[in-house]
Amino acid sequence: QIPIPSVPAFQPSTPVPERLEAVQRYIRELQYNHTGTQFFEIKKSRPLTGLMDLAKEMTKEALPIKCLEAVILGIYLTNNMTTLDRFPISFKTHFSGNYFRHIVLGVNFGGRYGALGISRREELMYKAPVFRTLSELIFDFEEAYRRCWHTLKKVKLGHCVSHDPHSVEQIEWKHSILDLDKLTREDFRKELERHARDMRLKIGKGTGPPSPTKDRKKDVSSPQRGQASPHRRNSRGDRRPSGEKKPADSKAMPDLNGYQIRV
Repeated sequence: QIPIPSVPAFQPSTPVPERLEAVQRYIRELQYNHTGTQFFEIKKSRPLTGLMDLAKEMTKEALPIKCLEAVILGIYLTNNMTTLDRFPISFKTHFSGNYFRHIVLGVNFGGRYGALGISRREELMYKAPVFRTLSELIFDFEEAYRRCWHTLKKVKLGHCVSHDPHSVEQIEWKHSILDLDKLTREDFRKELERHARDMRLKIGKGTGPPSPTKDRKKDVSSPQRGQASPHRRNSRGDRRPSGEKKPADSKAMPDLNGYQIRV
């Protein structure tokens, strides 16, 4: 019998870098799909919740996968790592008259960049989160491609993926499209750092992965606002009619005074 890889389980105290290594080992144990038949149909336009259901099915079937399936699986297995930012990185390369495409899941933990994924080539999948900048990570992939005699032509960078497995939003696969034939080396580096800055700003505004924390704060504060706002509306509403429309209404006045005393 073929052994089925076990989905990694973590203790709360397990450091994120160790968790990433375990996730990558699991992806690698599923093995690369060399059959020519894709076992799981992935539509990039599907909402995140649908893709997470598909990832759960992958863990049950434990069939060989390709790079896009590894990205979806990587998102699924790192959803509980809320301090980890995840974003897709796509590559287009040229070799021997043909173009090739590959995708990995970029990660950022503690300001250091890395990647999860699967490939026929060991150097084109996992990268430990040790790179100080996004450009250093991409340049490392470019050098790995060069060693495989591939020329990097385009890089597509997505925005950070939500940690909410039930989110109905779509993954933003290509927020930045960088054509290396049209960019100098320095411009390429600047565009990579601009994208990294955009991701930090998006997270800072609460539209990125930390949104579950922001939502929890809203849940706590909204009842307080909900209780306070009727007081303000009622007090204004009562004062205006009492002064304009019902100056002689003796029944309304005691209620209003009692309400003011309670406030």
